[in-house]
Amino acid sequence: MSQNTTITRADALTIAMERCADLPEVAEVLGKMHASITKPRAPQVSKARKGNEALAAKVRDAISAHGAMGTKEIVALGMPEVTTTQKAAAVCRVAVELGYLRKLVNGKAVTYDLA
Repeated sequence: MSQNTTITRADALTIAMERCADLPEVAEVLGKMHASITKPRAPQVSKARKGNEALAAKVRDAISAHGAMGTKEIVALGMPEVTTTQKAAAVCRVAVELGYLRKLVNGKAVTYDLA
């Protein structure tokens, strides 16, 4: 390898395993280390995301009762958990990802309606 090439830990362990082929105990330990750093990890769901997922159903129900609305109208409904347009937008974004709502864009005006 050249001096300017960066190497990952997984690549370094692969090279070490190849060079330690005649030492099965060392190769086994290196193989376990390689497997632990290359295994796929489940995405972490933040606390805020979990809270927004719970609120998404409430916003869906409100839009079902009142029809399509923007974030200002959602805040005006008076839900204690949704007091700013930023929070309303975050909850609506989650609701769209969950398939509860669809986002309608008309120029700069954004409204949300049932999916």
